[in-house]
Amino acid sequence: MRIVVLSDSHRNVGRLFQAVERHLDNADLYIFLGDGEDDFDAVIDAYPHIKYERVCGNCDWYSNYPDKMEIEFAGKKIFFSHGHPYNVKFGYENIIAEAERREADIVLFGHTHNQYTEYRDGLYIMNPGSVGMNGDYGVIDITPKGDIMLIKEHI
Repeated sequence: MRIVVLSDSHRNVGRLFQAVERHLDNADLYIFLGDGEDDFDAVIDAYPHIKYERVCGNCDWYSNYPDKMEIEFAGKKIFFSHGHPYNVKFGYENIIAEAERREADIVLFGHTHNQYTEYRDGLYIMNPGSVGMNGDYGVIDITPKGDIMLIKEHI
């Protein structure tokens, strides 16, 4: 199963579409981590058949979307947020602690615009970077056996 993780498009709709379209034939789920709510609305309008989850970012003013979410996908618990409620620009410990409290397998966040992946004590950690600013995004592959691979991608 493949998840495409996108964040921080910041009105660069072209790069967001490039990343989404690159995986139309192999993504099972898209997760958008905020700061570009209107941009992602355009993607959904263009591709209403894709499966997606999303949260709002600190720049998504007046959003009706939550700032954090937890889902089960491919047998894994995934916790995600844009990251600003956990002050990720000053370190990742708060969001990691929340993911551990929730007993998540994977934690996802954006906000810093910097790609980051790590495996720490049973927790897979990913910041896909900024698709709008840097052309960065992430892919998570989960095998039928439950193995997880975090992949940094770039347009």
